[in-house]
Amino acid sequence: MRGTHWNSPRLIAVGFAVVSLAMVGCGKDSTGPGANGTPTADFASACTDLSCTFTNLSVDADGTVAGAAWDFGDGLGASSMAASHTFAGAGVFNVKLTVTDNLGAEGTVTKTVSVAAALAGAPTADFSVTCSSLDCTVTDQSSDLGGTIVGWAWDFGDSQTSTAQAPGVHHYAATTRTLYTIALTVTDNSGLTSTKSAQITVSPPAELQCQDASGTGTYASCDLVLDGNASVSVKLEGRSCDAHGDSFQITAPVAETILADGCYTPAVGSEFSLNGGAVFAAGTHLKARVISGATNQSSAPSLHVTGSYPTWTLSFDDGVGGVHEPDFDDLVLTVTAHPAP
Repeated sequence: MRGTHWNSPRLIAVGFAVVSLAMVGCGKDSTGPGANGTPTADFASACTDLSCTFTNLSVDADGTVAGAAWDFGDGLGASSMAASHTFAGAGVFNVKLTVTDNLGAEGTVTKTVSVAAALAGAPTADFSVTCSSLDCTVTDQSSDLGGTIVGWAWDFGDSQTSTAQAPGVHHYAATTRTLYTIALTVTDNSGLTSTKSAQITVSPPAELQCQDASGTGTYASCDLVLDGNASVSVKLEGRSCDAHGDSFQITAPVAETILADGCYTPAVGSEFSLNGGAVFAAGTHLKARVISGATNQSSAPSLHVTGSYPTWTLSFDDGVGGVHEPDFDDLVLTVTAHPAP
């Protein structure tokens, strides 16, 4: 990390449900200076018995994802960005997604999906997931109309398991954006079981990144440096996101959470004085990060810095995909140094 003054411009499957990566490939590769790059195809899935929904997590580093084609592995397909499909019977299917960018380049990914029909009288496994960066909490929401659930078996997708109904906060050790499959199998008093699996993505906190040189598009980890004795304020200028739990934190010279749920509260225009308005000495390094609450990221969250002392603009992208992502408008804040008299 360098210091800078910076002045450059329900998923439910009764019986069994598993999603696993089978193959990643791409087509229409481009070469040569200024050539169009290949989009990266990716998706997450959720299945209830024989019915599945598919969330498109594809991205294109030098353009936009303009089209999608699904092959569900049973002779049927779809051409929507996101898709849902009901399989005719139980089995293992190779689901393939092909995405096309705005200049016609293609990327593909294939994953296997296992589905099973419901068993009469079985319980219904269900749960919800909330995450704060690498820390996720699962909440059991399973039910059994004809009996009582007596056992819970959690698999967090990272070789860690639990048999508690409420296992508490689970911490992932990922160092980059990583997709995990969380599975819950419940057993009732008759010995019948049900399994739900849900795919989530988690990423480490987004730290401050300043552009190395104006116009290069290359960003590196940085601090904000106070040129003189000053107090510091943080103002929420705008937001365009919907993930609960996006938290903006100052980590140095004091630790302070400015926004705990920035996509929803407080109101845009709200301003906060760091450390109660205390004056920091010249040369103080300010550090900050955003803890993302999103569980469907298509890329790692990023926190970009523009401006120079005494005012910097911080632009956060939560990594949640879309044809115009990343757009760095999910949270926009200004950090302002107020020179001491």
